[in-house]
Amino acid sequence: MSNKVLMIGLDGATFTLFKPLSRMGALPFLTEFINNGTSGHLMSTLNPLTPPAWTSMTTGVVPERHGIYDFLRPTYLPDGGTYLKVNDRRINRAESVFEMVARQGMRSTALNFYGYTPAPKLDGYVVSGFVPWKHLRQGIHPPEFFDKLRASDTFDYRDLGMDIGEEKKVVQGLDADEHEEWIELQNVRDKAWTDLTCQLMEEDRTELTAVVLDGPDKIQHLFWRYVDPDCHAGDPGPETDRIRELCVDFYRRMDDNIRRMVETAGPDTNVFIVSDHGFGPTTEIFYVNQWLAEHGYLNWSESAVGDAKGQLTADKIRDHLGMIDWRRTKAFCPTPSSNAIYIRPDLGDGVGVSSDDYMDFALDLRKKLLDWKDPDTGTPVVVSADMNKMRGMSFAEPCPDITLHLRDGGFVSILNSEKCVVQRPLTEGTHRPEGIFIAGGPDFREEEVLDPLSLLDMTPMMLALLGLPVPTDLDGRVPEEALVSGFAHASGGTSSAPKGGGDTDEDVPEEDREALLRQMKKLGYID
Repeated sequence: MSNKVLMIGLDGATFTLFKPLSRMGALPFLTEFINNGTSGHLMSTLNPLTPPAWTSMTTGVVPERHGIYDFLRPTYLPDGGTYLKVNDRRINRAESVFEMVARQGMRSTALNFYGYTPAPKLDGYVVSGFVPWKHLRQGIHPPEFFDKLRASDTFDYRDLGMDIGEEKKVVQGLDADEHEEWIELQNVRDKAWTDLTCQLMEEDRTELTAVVLDGPDKIQHLFWRYVDPDCHAGDPGPETDRIRELCVDFYRRMDDNIRRMVETAGPDTNVFIVSDHGFGPTTEIFYVNQWLAEHGYLNWSESAVGDAKGQLTADKIRDHLGMIDWRRTKAFCPTPSSNAIYIRPDLGDGVGVSSDDYMDFALDLRKKLLDWKDPDTGTPVVVSADMNKMRGMSFAEPCPDITLHLRDGGFVSILNSEKCVVQRPLTEGTHRPEGIFIAGGPDFREEEVLDPLSLLDMTPMMLALLGLPVPTDLDGRVPEEALVSGFAHASGGTSSAPKGGGDTDEDVPEEDREALLRQMKKLGYID
């Protein structure tokens, strides 16, 4: 058994693109790695979104237990209003695999994962993702490692931060002559994380090394119609051909980043490559809060302005909950990325829904959502509506009451509009539950194609590969079908929750909150 593990996360990676890219020769290393190792789909969380998915992958428990459902969480104010707070590590109620490894006497490295700020104190290294570079220090452990990063002559440490030089831009605001700059920015960032990963493995190797490259997600949100062979990219011509060429080149460079990390790790390392979710096309916008308003669950304030473009401007991102009249609203969607409806509890003001009325109210709302048909097509828009609080398990608040899955697989819009459903002028990219799992190394089977695995299985698998006991209270399992015959692993004990887990983010600067909101828009989580 090898006691070295390398996990490479590719945010949003999907076989839907990898297969045609492999056929055209753009992924030479990854193609060989897939053919020689074991692979299969990796199923995401109920809402296939970065925060709950990566958190579940690195804790082995479902969002209802760790409490991270989205980038932001709604908080009810005494005056009846609602405010969005940033989710960070202090809200996470579950122990991460990196903390489990440290507790059992091994070292680990965690690079560019969402929700690792403030950085946990591990024996190893942490550089958190989704942190503006100006505040990167608070996402780094050990503290003195920040000065080493800043002094690096291999990469610019600012390239590890969120919003590098682009904080005031938005995806929908990019002009055609800015596309090349945007794509190159993702290449620079992913290379910086690759450089750092290789440097640490060469200079101070830890038993577990894990890194996320988030470039694929960013490229696919903005340029899906250019890279998916089945999508229409717009008007044919040199500009369209140029963007497609730049996107394919991004994947070639991604392939080389993977090659460098795997070769640096060495043949005695168990390597697996995963994504938090897959990707696919979205062709329409469902205005869920407008639907709730038309059905009497939500009321707009007088300041609400119709969304003529299907976009959410920066000032609306900041103040969009102010467009709701909270004294006359019982259900609402706080963020597009949540794809969730929250039912306001009765806070003693007679506005929300009482616990006695909750079940009937929620079931009736769910039925109306599923029964409602697009007036233009006569077909349902909501294909499923999961009742998160009625799944027979305890849950961490604030938990979404209903999670929606739309017919085109897209995210909802939270703005008001003249129509509840509007077709997009061009196809965009959005998340799908089918991510990727690709593995190779001394303890993985060769030339094996698996039935879909769950991302909840990744933490148990990492612990087993390191020869550590797997806690019995995790929601995932060790996927033995991916491992060589006769591979043995121990189980025992329980995972322990870290300190905190409370509803506090006093130390999150407002600047960080605004930067996160801008990044959500740039990543395509907000229309």
